[in-house]
Amino acid sequence: MRVAPADSGHMKRILLFTLVLVATVNVVMAQKVEFTASAPNVVAVDEQFRLTYSVNQDGNNFRPPDFRDFNILSGPSTSSNSSISIVNGQVSRQNTYTYTYILRAPKEGKFNITSASIQVGGKSYNSNSLSIEVVKASSQQSRQGQGNRQVQPGQGGQQQATSSVSDKEFYVTVEVNKTNAYQGEHIVATIKVYTLIGLAQFEDMKFPSYDGFWTQDIETPSNISLQRANVDGQIYQVGVIRKTIIFPQRSGELTIEPYELTAIVQKRVQRQQSIWDNFFGGGVQNVRVKVKSKPVKISVKPLPPNKPAAFKGAVGNLKMNVSIDKTNVKTNDAVTMKVKVSGNGNLKLIDPFDIQFPPDFEIYDPKISNDVKASGTGMEGSKLFEYLMIPRHAGDYTIPSFAFTYFDISNKQYKTETSPELNIHVEKGSDNESANVISGFSKEDVKFIGKDIRYIKNTDFKVRPMNVVLFGSFRFWAAYILPLILFVLFFIFYRKKIRENQNIAQTRNRRANKMAGKRLKKAALYLKQNDKSMFYQEILKAILGYLSDKLIIPVSELSKDNVLEKLGKYNLEQEFTNRFIDLLNSCEYAQYAPPGDSGELEKVYNDAIAVISDFEQKIR
Repeated sequence: MRVAPADSGHMKRILLFTLVLVATVNVVMAQKVEFTASAPNVVAVDEQFRLTYSVNQDGNNFRPPDFRDFNILSGPSTSSNSSISIVNGQVSRQNTYTYTYILRAPKEGKFNITSASIQVGGKSYNSNSLSIEVVKASSQQSRQGQGNRQVQPGQGGQQQATSSVSDKEFYVTVEVNKTNAYQGEHIVATIKVYTLIGLAQFEDMKFPSYDGFWTQDIETPSNISLQRANVDGQIYQVGVIRKTIIFPQRSGELTIEPYELTAIVQKRVQRQQSIWDNFFGGGVQNVRVKVKSKPVKISVKPLPPNKPAAFKGAVGNLKMNVSIDKTNVKTNDAVTMKVKVSGNGNLKLIDPFDIQFPPDFEIYDPKISNDVKASGTGMEGSKLFEYLMIPRHAGDYTIPSFAFTYFDISNKQYKTETSPELNIHVEKGSDNESANVISGFSKEDVKFIGKDIRYIKNTDFKVRPMNVVLFGSFRFWAAYILPLILFVLFFIFYRKKIRENQNIAQTRNRRANKMAGKRLKKAALYLKQNDKSMFYQEILKAILGYLSDKLIIPVSELSKDNVLEKLGKYNLEQEFTNRFIDLLNSCEYAQYAPPGDSGELEKVYNDAIAVISDFEQKIR
């Protein structure tokens, strides 16, 4: 057999690509070292919590701080995670090395955990320090999970309106950073949710209308992150729903209307049946709750009465800058003057300035652009006014100075800034001045000044014959027949879908693998985060949810006996059935066992995928 020689050009391209890839990865790997510590900021006495140190490069000689105020239950357990991604030709590699401790707080108080140190590439790096508040434990604290959670509006389990929830277990507030302000002064209003019980889903929200205020929302994440906070000695899960900057537009007492929220919360019941109930709500009821915040009163003071004539309502800490693009022009040339107001204040409410332009100038309405960002410190950025001017006659002209006055919140007084006089020298252009003194042009028409002819279009064009009758033609009948055919096809397809959806068992059977895949994806995320407890919970939900859908067993009746009975009807090998049961038992046990390494978690994850895949092939 004869072997053709390799294409040398192709080999060169492969070699070049490999060298570029390796070089890019090496550049990305030489990233800045980040060494951080994280832990709950509030814990209860005798509660176990996790303290994690993370570094984005491999290091050695890790030295923890002195945990003199806490008891070390385990640790440090180490783990690592590495991933490479190529997006639009850009190669990025991310490494994470973690050192995890399980600690317990034996007494109340506020305690500091000093920074840890690690060596990377021969250099020593220190982590951030942490402040942890320890409060007295309560019965509800023992049922709360640690760390942070995220809630996505509109996602949750099926609700059951049942037992009541007290206003201390779940409530919402509208909190402001100040209740006394001047007219036009910014106030930050924050809508928060507080809960001592599980929060599954937000169903409906009604935000305040902020009557009497001008508002600007602060950008917040779409997923609401719940974090621990101490509220009167209780550890609540607190989430920020929305932050808004509000500017009072009139003086007096203004009221922020209540915020209303309808949510699904998870109310734990007293009875406890089995380990299966923990994962499918047997010991928890989903309760629909509607809560409303209290109205908030804001006392708004009027601005001082000695307002300068140039004051138009600007409030904050501002400054003005005026510039012109050219001072020597010819007639009918465009000149642009820019007035920029920047700083922190009600920038979007500033109106155009009163400027006395020369009468021989044609002036167009200013182009206004805002470059502002809303944050917890107010509205910062700039507002730009661009004035387009067209001088029509030659000569020397002056744009007189004009004033900008604002109320300075920090000093509680009016401040005025004055622009400089702007001198413009205009020479006679080549065009006839008298022929070009034309008013009523828009900004787009300026480019035609000095041109007295627009050429007639001289390209080819099509001519349609007259007296052509549409009635009875092919297009006429097609316009009637085609919609009828489309309607018949839609009717047939719609009826087919109705018949398919009527078979609930078939629908659940089809969706079983899809739903299990979604839960396994969530388990994979917890696997990367090395969150052992949540990982095993998602694996159990994936397997049991798959069995519930595939075997058409209601969740309320799902038990090992029912599963074994159903599986027996399919004449499956005993070894295959035992794999399901062994995997379930392993997950249940592992949740309460000491932490394992990442290899053990990966094995469970792969076993779950294999078991579900085999089941899908054996039972259709």
